Amino acid sequence: MEETELVRKTLLAACALAFAPLLAPGAIAETPTIADFATRPVMFAPGISPDGERVAYRAAQTAKGDYYIEVRDANNLQRKPVRIGSKNMSITGFNWISDDRLLVSFTQQVRNQVKEQEDSVFENKRAIFRADGKGRFVEIYDDTQIVSSLPNDPDHVLVRTSKFNSGDERRIRERGQSVGELSNPDFYKLNVRTGALDLQLKSESRLGGYEIDDEGRIRVASEYDSNSRDFIYYSRSGEVGSEWQEFHRTNVDNYGDRFTILGFDPMDSNYLLVAATRGEDKAAVYTMNLNTGEFGEQILALADQDVEQVITSPSYANPDEIMGFAFYNEEGRPEGVFLDGEMNQLYETLRSTFPGQDVFLTRQSRDKTALTFFTQNWDNPGTYYMLKDGELQILGYRQPTLKKEMLHRQEFIEYEARDGTKLTAYVTLPKGEGPHPLIVMPHGGPWVSYRPGAFDEWSQFLASRGYMVVDPLFRGTTGLGTQHWVESFGEWGKKMSDDMDDAALHLVKQGQVDPDRIAMFGWSYGGYASMAASVRDPQIYQCSIPGAGVSDPIRIRASFIRNRAQRPLLTVGYAGVIPMEEIEKVNIPMLILHGEFDRRVRIRQSEDFVAALKRADKPHKFVVLEGADHFGTTLGYDNRMEMYTEMENFLKNDCGPGGL
Repeated sequence: MEETELVRKTLLAACALAFAPLLAPGAIAETPTIADFATRPVMFAPGISPDGERVAYRAAQTAKGDYYIEVRDANNLQRKPVRIGSKNMSITGFNWISDDRLLVSFTQQVRNQVKEQEDSVFENKRAIFRADGKGRFVEIYDDTQIVSSLPNDPDHVLVRTSKFNSGDERRIRERGQSVGELSNPDFYKLNVRTGALDLQLKSESRLGGYEIDDEGRIRVASEYDSNSRDFIYYSRSGEVGSEWQEFHRTNVDNYGDRFTILGFDPMDSNYLLVAATRGEDKAAVYTMNLNTGEFGEQILALADQDVEQVITSPSYANPDEIMGFAFYNEEGRPEGVFLDGEMNQLYETLRSTFPGQDVFLTRQSRDKTALTFFTQNWDNPGTYYMLKDGELQILGYRQPTLKKEMLHRQEFIEYEARDGTKLTAYVTLPKGEGPHPLIVMPHGGPWVSYRPGAFDEWSQFLASRGYMVVDPLFRGTTGLGTQHWVESFGEWGKKMSDDMDDAALHLVKQGQVDPDRIAMFGWSYGGYASMAASVRDPQIYQCSIPGAGVSDPIRIRASFIRNRAQRPLLTVGYAGVIPMEEIEKVNIPMLILHGEFDRRVRIRQSEDFVAALKRADKPHKFVVLEGADHFGTTLGYDNRMEMYTEMENFLKNDCGPGGL
């Protein structure tokens, strides 16, 4: 029997273990509680060790998370695990960096005030631990970045570091000294057993964007020329003393000439794989000669989207090697096309074994006998597996209290904007027959290649309360071509908001939504859009819920334009309606949410907006989420309990004349 057929039969036999059966006819689905959604995932990101002998993952101790790392014997999962934890700091992640060593990341709050943009109140630490839990951990510099695992050198990894720790930048700034050296760390070999550093390459102040080949050689770099406004790309042989030679350049003001280095061609390290538009609207993948800068063959192009995302090998035998490319199918779900036939067979076997599920490969042992992966869909918050020596075992579930019957179908739709442009959106459907009340939920960014996950917590929570949720890919969402991106420039609260409204109106026209029961909720840029929604005319919303919202785009833009290359782009692009200047036009009630320690969109953006609402006697409520930063990973159990409770009550009781 062929190996792939054996794997397929093994997986099919084990499938019944993974998924609960559908409800019997006439059964009543249980409504999940707020705590079911607020409880932090029980298990996070299991990964097999390079030798396939151990599997590690983050495990929650309480509903709040309070994570430690469990390391189990991959040959006998029933054996007592090794546990790695900290009494004073929170574990935020880990990576295997050798057969018996883990690089563990921690965070802790060290300040009580955000003084300037990106000034986090949290500091991060990293240390190397033995997987058997014995001996002392090895501290490394906090700014250490692993750039290559050096598979042929098991005692070392290639890293970049400026030899700085958390707080050093703050202290340097307070002394009035330059922090330029922090932004261009040098390359070292890091001994995973001792923490010793061996300098490999001194970074040049003008260069960045380094690319490392599969032998750990530093082969590509780039610089920004402020006079020509060009990004210039250089290559070298990688040998000691080899010189940098220019092979390509792009002008930052030519928005249509998009060019991204994806990595080295796995067939020949003298070639790169790049994503480039080359006069077209959508970016496609090409080969490029590293020495001459000449484009070679086109590898993959799609008519409806950019191809810019690579799939790297999960195997420790060839880590970070490009195995294929990711895109989204006609149902809006991620798919992959592979350069490697063996990996393609494995991927297709897993997909056919778990129909309807998104499958993500995480790590594969060096000898390819052990693999960790997980599946996810709207009815499955996440199931983690290990396939070892032909035997499939379930490692655990991400959120086991959220049962299949509690969850709500997600669909992908196409609709037409008022200017005739074809747009797409994701819709999460509540139980029962429509027309339903609707929450429009624009994403953050806005210039991000965004797609909601197969399981989206916010959408599922709202759907569990009876609301349909639509998540539109409005103008400005990247990954959908140059025109779709550029048409957002200067259109904050204008064309971009029209696209959001048109998604709602499309669902009204389809008879799925009650036109008198529509609200908006969003975070970050989505929070801005929710503020802008409060002054729309004509008004289609009964209320809005801005989370971490931008009330003054000019002020937030000023925080990001220290970068000389981005300054003109952001000045042109981040422009449009300024909610702070439109307070008198606010015509719906609002629930404003903001993290106390938000460093990306500082809480003053909401505080000033709320103060203006008070002066204008506009209906609103302001909720500060204590201890939270901007990002979802910092919204803990208590934050989510408060946030979901406030949202449920507001939508039910205070959204419009009779509630939503």
